[in-house]
Amino acid sequence: MCVKTLTQLKLPFRLVTSQDIREGVLDHHRVIVVPGGWAAHKVEELGPVGRNRLEHFVRHGGSYLGFCGGAGLALSSPHSLGLASLRRKKLQERLPSASGEVWIEGNAHHPAWTDLPGLLPVTVWWPSQFHGSAKDEVTCLGTYRAAGKDFMVADICVKDFETAHGEKKARAWQDMENTYGINLNPEKLLLDTAIVEVSLGKGRMILSYPHLETPEDTWGNRLCFNLLNYLDLRSGEHLSPGKASRPGPGRGQVPSVPVCPEAVPLLMKAQEMAEELIAMGERNLLWRWRNPWLLSWRRGIRGLEYGMLAISLKSAVSLARRVLREDCFPAPGPSGASFFQDLCRDVSLFHQKARLLLLEEKTASQNGGISKLSAVNSLVDDLRRELFGEKMNHGGLSRSIFDRLDRLLLELIRARESLSDEDLCA
Repeated sequence: MCVKTLTQLKLPFRLVTSQDIREGVLDHHRVIVVPGGWAAHKVEELGPVGRNRLEHFVRHGGSYLGFCGGAGLALSSPHSLGLASLRRKKLQERLPSASGEVWIEGNAHHPAWTDLPGLLPVTVWWPSQFHGSAKDEVTCLGTYRAAGKDFMVADICVKDFETAHGEKKARAWQDMENTYGINLNPEKLLLDTAIVEVSLGKGRMILSYPHLETPEDTWGNRLCFNLLNYLDLRSGEHLSPGKASRPGPGRGQVPSVPVCPEAVPLLMKAQEMAEELIAMGERNLLWRWRNPWLLSWRRGIRGLEYGMLAISLKSAVSLARRVLREDCFPAPGPSGASFFQDLCRDVSLFHQKARLLLLEEKTASQNGGISKLSAVNSLVDDLRRELFGEKMNHGGLSRSIFDRLDRLLLELIRARESLSDEDLCA
């Protein structure tokens, strides 16, 4: 999401890893953008050295822009960095399953809202919410005001639900919450803080639970553009010229993709298995495509991991076809073929076991509601544990697959940017 949107906005950027941060890459930049995802995974990857480097960067004049999980990463709640005094609201106090378009009201006095309407639609994907009293170092930049056209809580379309229940909607939400066992009423989100600016030493952080980097989110992308320009200018006041470089997205870097003749065929085979899982779920009414890159799934099963597996492999195949050519890269090392073979093997195992799990979950749901983490029966529980671990922030076989895919996609994107236009057209 973030790479696509920054590219479309024609903003210069460089992809960096936790290892790059530990090795001092932030010394040569003014702004770091931290996309969404599980904050606990990010903290784990950064390690103590990376955490210290990141805090030093901000305290000495750097800027930080975080979306959703990237915003949560900076807070003072457990499994975060403690860079801001704000915390996450407790699960029982917030709206945990919100997604889609929501309208926010901006701080008209802030430079980031220059040439923007005071009220505009943006996108959220299952955000947390800020908790904490306003302090001198915290400025509210945006507040949730109204549900948008496709705003959903769990699997309920808010506009449809409230239109059907009219004046009795408050009681209807209460009844539905009793049935689902979670907060559903959008009033628990509306009027709450959506975006904040936090000062830390000489630096600035802007933390946004709305995903302003969502592709094709016109107003969110414009606000994202404004925020980045604002942070870049603020950072330029404090950082030395040597730390003010604005390189492109990795052009000239030496790619480290393990090249082998079997790479593209093996990736295509893995992609076919992932897409077959998606087709099976569609046949069994377990999910549908909400947009070209995100599923909308039945409550009680996991859908995000299946959709991201299919999308990630599709992207990997597309990129690999463009850059994995023997005339563009040195000869592969001995582990080149095994990387893709191992990835394909694990996707095959996931495909085999997930087919059984999905059918068992569908059957179990006929006898009443099920949830992703609660016990269902021994077969479902064992399969879930093997494929996804025991927490919402995926573990198990899926994490092993995604760790490989993350690294592969990173290197493929870097490799694409290192090639000339003539190479890519050859």
